Amino acid sequence: MKNFAQLGFMVLMLSLSACQSTSDASTAASGSSAQLHNTLWKLTGMNGKAVQNLQGQRMASLTLSSEQSRARIATACNSGSAAFTLNGNAIKFAATMSTKMGCEPVLMQQEAAIFKVIADTTRYEIKGETLELYNASNKLLASFQAENVK
Repeated sequence: MKNFAQLGFMVLMLSLSACQSTSDASTAASGSSAQLHNTLWKLTGMNGKAVQNLQGQRMASLTLSSEQSRARIATACNSGSAAFTLNGNAIKFAATMSTKMGCEPVLMQQEAAIFKVIADTTRYEIKGETLELYNASNKLLASFQAENVK
């Protein structure tokens, strides 16, 4: 009877671990406390360059909702959203929608680059508290720092 109870417990634990989402499992495997979903990811680097914010400028960010499979995208000028799908560490964003306020040309250039990164992303990695987005050629497109880790 004792062996049967131990076997039942092992089956239960295996079942529970199999139900863990692949994005959460890959995060746990990397030793990170940051989760892909429901974390405010602030842009820190893009296309090989550090991103600096001007005084009073809103920092560009990305937040992926687990309930709606939608990403909220904020730039220094506008905000937008895009649906996304996950398959392990593969991520695909649908076409983005955004507000269309006009801003200084340098901010509009940064915004266009952010939306291009979103469109070109095919894979992500979470390393510690950093989210990295990559294209199909494995080129690092952007890095984000976790702001609100739950």
